[in-house]
Amino acid sequence: MDAKKAKIKGQEIDSTVRIGKKGIDENMIEEIERQLEDKELIKIKVLRNNPIQDIDEIVEILEENISGKAVEVRGKTILLAANELLEK
Repeated sequence: MDAKKAKIKGQEIDSTVRIGKKGIDENMIEEIERQLEDKELIKIKVLRNNPIQDIDEIVEILEENISGKAVEVRGKTILLAANELLEK
C-alpha cells in the first residue's frame, strides 16, 4: 500500500495512542510497536501537556525507534504505518 492509500484509510480510524505529560518513554514505544504489529496503521494524538512541543521532533523520535513511518501529520495528530504495510 502506498502512502496515499494509507492516508485515505487513516481517515476512517480513531487515535488509539495519546502522548501526554510523560512524553515518549520505553513503555510508549513498546505500545506503539505492539499496535503497529496488530493493526499496521495507527493514529497518535499528541496532547498539549507533552514535554516535546515540536511535532517534527516527535515524528523523528518515533521513526527512529519503531518499525514504521509517519505517512501524515495533521496538527497534533500523527498517522503511522508499519513498514510491512507500506511494502505491500
